[in-house]
Amino acid sequence: MLSSYSVACTDANCGWTGSLVPSILRGGANAEIVSMHRAWFRCPRCQRDWEVRISNDRVTVLPAVEQGS
Repeated sequence: MLSSYSVACTDANCGWTGSLVPSILRGGANAEIVSMHRAWFRCPRCQRDWEVRISNDRVTVLPAVEQGS
């Protein structure tokens, strides 16, 4: 069974909140995540992805990494 988590979009201009199932890949399909592994959420409103670490039932947003040119 896939677990959903109560989250809020990290984009300051979006403001969406709700429950999502994480993905093991950025923009990927929903998947069950092992505790302490990194995961991704995709906002259903603005379609932005954000990276998190899930530990037991707690979601911690990881800092965004800027892509170099």
